[in-house]
Amino acid sequence: MKPLKFFLLLIPIVLGSASQRSSETLGNRTVRSNKEYGHQVLLEYIGHVTVAWDLDMAINVSIDSSIGVRYEVTFTRVTYPADKRLVTLIAHVAIFYKFSNPYQSVQYNFLTHKSTVNKSGGSPDSDPDVEVIGKETVNTYLCSHLQHGKAPDEVSDYWMSPSVPGFSKLGNALKTINSGLPSMAFSGTIFNWGGLVKWTSYRIDESTGAAIKLDLHLQKANTDVTLPSKTFDVPSK
Repeated sequence: MKPLKFFLLLIPIVLGSASQRSSETLGNRTVRSNKEYGHQVLLEYIGHVTVAWDLDMAINVSIDSSIGVRYEVTFTRVTYPADKRLVTLIAHVAIFYKFSNPYQSVQYNFLTHKSTVNKSGGSPDSDPDVEVIGKETVNTYLCSHLQHGKAPDEVSDYWMSPSVPGFSKLGNALKTINSGLPSMAFSGTIFNWGGLVKWTSYRIDESTGAAIKLDLHLQKANTDVTLPSKTFDVPSK
């Protein structure tokens, strides 16, 4: 599977969470306080993907409940030619969504400097059936552990928590624009349990027989940030 194609499968993973408490970061540990969330949030995910080769992955989700959301992902590959550590950027893509144009998102490729406009009428996607495994605490978040797939050839596990910050105000803004928008922006059965804290996936590629593995987790959730408005503008080049 090509890195960009895999990225497109990752697009909805963090577009769904709700919260009523605030947080600040201390290293890789998230410490929550009782004050209400501000209107800006930065979520940072890190992970690893094994496809034809091993890839490191980073996902940043920038949210401004008065502007919109920017979802950005990078894939890098580490090799050791001649005993030297070489980091190669494989893919770097972002998706921009703004309330000013609620039925449109723009995908921008930082490597090719090309953008693609995606339009949607707000109809919900079909949702996979998930099984609730139980409750577990992951990185201080009390999570619902969900599972979906056809084990052992294809299985995904999700740890979801309503305490992940960033989307309660975003969701309220979408509802104000049109009650149909939340189903477009937050489609996915797993998000009925909150925001993503951890995701692991394993499947066998039918065409090659190779195993594809994914391990992704929320590293930081920062509500004490200042995001310039241009953060949510598609680059001009």
